Amino acid sequence: MNNSASLKFDMFTHGDSKNPCVISIVGTGGSMNAMNTIVEGLAERGLFVINYNPRDVCGTDAFKQCEALAPADKNLMDEMGKIFTADGGMNLDGDFYAPYNWYDMADDVAAVMDANGVAKASIIGFSTGGTIAQVVMCRLKERLNSAVICSSGYEMIPSQSPLESKMLQEAMAMAATITPESTKEERIEKLLPGQKAMFEVSDGSPRESILKKAIEDDCDKGWVDIFGGMNPFSTLAWASFAKSQEEHHAKLKENKVPCLIVAGRNDPVVPYQQSEMLAANTGAAILESHEHGHILGPTLSNAVLLNTITEFIKGRSVKA
Repeated sequence: MNNSASLKFDMFTHGDSKNPCVISIVGTGGSMNAMNTIVEGLAERGLFVINYNPRDVCGTDAFKQCEALAPADKNLMDEMGKIFTADGGMNLDGDFYAPYNWYDMADDVAAVMDANGVAKASIIGFSTGGTIAQVVMCRLKERLNSAVICSSGYEMIPSQSPLESKMLQEAMAMAATITPESTKEERIEKLLPGQKAMFEVSDGSPRESILKKAIEDDCDKGWVDIFGGMNPFSTLAWASFAKSQEEHHAKLKENKVPCLIVAGRNDPVVPYQQSEMLAANTGAAILESHEHGHILGPTLSNAVLLNTITEFIKGRSVKA
């Protein structure tokens, strides 16, 4: 589905357009609002940040455009079922249909840059958004000043298990009870604890209000999950891309785009060893480790790492 230029992406900019530009890539399925604590922090430090909704965000124009192009005879839930095994594992060797893949989603970044008149920029991605950032780095290297890849895996199916976090597991279980019919108040009640646990935000923190507002804004705009946490567009896009793991790894080895890999030693989602493997097998990469979880940690750690990320981007930003 080579259609990036024709899609209508929701975009929001933060900061002065005269400052060095960075494109934020959110994890698959989530709206751009999920990264507001990060993008606002980067803008406050003197970067021009473009935040956008990827094509797999439910309720967006781009999602609806892609949904309309899927063949009528394809049931995407059935196609997604083809990659799961009876024991709960995954098998990517079989045949399945995917409307698009992460190469298409990487090309979307170029379309977002074009729509904003940006010839060259840096990128930052977290979690699966970090893995899409890997693809962007290899695919759009002539248009990038640098790449910041956070909490991202190297193997398509990690060979290690992440650290357990009972608090996060309980919060995510609560979030899983959300339905398309849930009210805004129910969404805040059931989604905010998981967001706070993921971002390591304490009660009453200014970041808590940003996370809450993001949930409210998603609800108001209709950017809400309709698949019960298993978006087939997101899953099939990943699975289709994952078939090319060896090719992707070879491109990472050859990378020359300055790359900062940020990883938490206590990440409960992506095993820290995955980031070590990514850094060891990616050209021009630097590993920046911290002692916290999946994003940038609690308030002090978050501030320190945002400073580090900002200086890395500024130090490598040039106008095309």
